[in-house]
Amino acid sequence: MIRDDTRQTIKFIIWVIVIAILLYIASIFVFFRAGSIGRDNDRQIAQIARQKAAITNVQTYYHLDRGVSSYALKGTDSKGKTYYFVYLPKTKKAYLYQASKGTSQSKIKSTFTAAHKGATIKGINLGWYQNNPVWEVAYQNSKGNLGYTLYDFKTGKAINEVDNL
Repeated sequence: MIRDDTRQTIKFIIWVIVIAILLYIASIFVFFRAGSIGRDNDRQIAQIARQKAAITNVQTYYHLDRGVSSYALKGTDSKGKTYYFVYLPKTKKAYLYQASKGTSQSKIKSTFTAAHKGATIKGINLGWYQNNPVWEVAYQNSKGNLGYTLYDFKTGKAINEVDNL
C-alpha cells in the first residue's frame, strides 16, 4: 500500500516536471517567434539602405507608426559620414538625410528634458509623420500618465504633443 502511494507521488512529480519543461520550451519558442518579425524588418531596412543609400555600417534601428508605418536607421557610409535613412514600406519610398543637416537623437533628448521636468523618457524613435521625418519621444509624466511629443527632424522644434494617455 505504501509502495503504491510512493509510486503515484513519483509519477505525479515526473509529470509536473515534464509539463514545466514543455511550457518553458514553448514560451522560448513564442518569444523567439515574436521577436523574429522585428529582426526581419531590421534586416530588410538595412539591406535597402545599403542598396539605395550606400550605408555600410548601421548603428541604430527605429520604427514609428503615426498614421504611416515607417522604419528608419542611423548609419555611416564608407567615408564615415553619418546619415539617417527612413523607409516607408507601404509606398516603398525611401529618404536619406545627412545627420549634420538635421537634429540628433541626443539633441532631441536634451530639448525634451528641458521642457518636461519630471517626465521619464520611455523611448525615442525616428519616423514619418505628415510627409516629414520626425523624432518621437514617448514618455511617462510626473502623474504616471503616458504621452508622446513629435519633433521636426530638420529644425528640432516640437510639432505635436499628446499628454495624459
